Amino acid sequence: EDMVNLDRESAAGSDAPLAPPDWTMEIQKEGNLLTAEVMRRGVPLGRVSMSWDGLDEPAARRTLADKARYWVQAFLARQVD
Repeated sequence: EDMVNLDRESAAGSDAPLAPPDWTMEIQKEGNLLTAEVMRRGVPLGRVSMSWDGLDEPAARRTLADKARYWVQAFLARQVD
């Protein structure tokens, strides 16, 4: 398992929307499945997964981070102030 920030510094070269700096994901690998637990300030709020067949692991992790950023964007859009 490892922790990835979803803010500007970790999104270099990504077209996905940036997440605020308090959002992270913890990646777990099981066979060819990568799963990210998406967290805000360390509190788990959701999960995204993907198969990484045909991708090298760094590319798969970048793709998973993009999926998590889109998930965060959708989550924040649903929030009522």
